[in-house]
Formats: sequence, C-alpha cells, structure tokens
Amino acid sequence: MTAANNERSLMIQTEAAKKLLSSLREQGADDDADLVADSLEGETNLLEALDAALSEIDECEILIVGLGEKIKTFDARRKLVKDRAERIRALIEQALVMTDQPSLKLPGATLALAKRAAQVVIANEADIPTRFWIEQERPAPKLDKKALAEALKANEAVPGASLDNGSISLTVRRR
Repeated sequence: MTAANNERSLMIQTEAAKKLLSSLREQGADDDADLVADSLEGETNLLEALDAALSEIDECEILIVGLGEKIKTFDARRKLVKDRAERIRALIEQALVMTDQPSLKLPGATLALAKRAAQVVIANEADIPTRFWIEQERPAPKLDKKALAEALKANEAVPGASLDNGSISLTVRRR
C-alpha cells in the first residue's frame, strides 16, 4: 500500500471508529472499555490502519537517517572539491606572479592579478586604544575596524594593530 493510500485508509477508518464510538455512547455502552476495544477491532480496520501508519513512520525515520548520512557524504565531497579548486586557483595565481604576467588572455577566459588593499592585523586587542572601540551595552565594546584601518592607512602608530602587505587576487573572466 502506498503512503497516500495508508493516509487515506487511516482517515477513513478513524471516521468509521468515530461513528462507532458515537453509536456506543448513544447506547450507553461507552463505559465498557473491553466492549469499545472489541467493537473497534471487529467493526473497523482502524487497528490495521494504525499499524500501517506506524510502519510508514518507521520507513520515514529510516529514510531520514539514510539521507542524513548521504548529506554528510556529499558535504565532505563538496569540501574536497572546493579545496581542490582553491589549490588550483592558488597555483594559477602563483604561475602568473612567477612569470610576471599581470594579465593573460586565453581562449576561454582572461586571467588578471589585482593587488588587494592592506588589511588590519590585530596582534593584541588589549593594546588598542579606546577610541577604536564602539560602546555597546552588553557584553562588551566592539572594535571599530574601519576607524582602525583608516588610522593605520594614515601611517598612525596604533599599539596592538598593524596593516599587512596586502595580497594578490586572481580574477577570472569567462567568455
């Protein structure tokens, strides 16, 4: 029986059981638990529908576990492929730098090296002056990295922070 058929059967049998219980109440027999249980079992297929529904739940839980494992496998594979692409990108970048080629036109793409701006390097946050901190109520002040970067770029000496030398970035434009 398919999942949709199981659901439909359960709904039909629940409605039949509801009508049977209503009839037993009208007759005053709803206090007898054994009579109610025997009537439900004999007059409806509710127990079978419930059993089929439980089997469906078991199947769903098995699929959930299996799909979760499959997702973990795909996530691990995706990370491997991403790492590989990053390594190849770094090798291309290195080849262009070593051969002193700031840009290169290929049939399928144009490669270009661009120098990135120097980034702030935090050596020790405790040494950074308070004027570079943004006051917050909780939990603590937040470092204003934009103001810190501007001060460092203006050649101001700031204890606990410096600028790196910048880096090179590879741009790939595909045709």
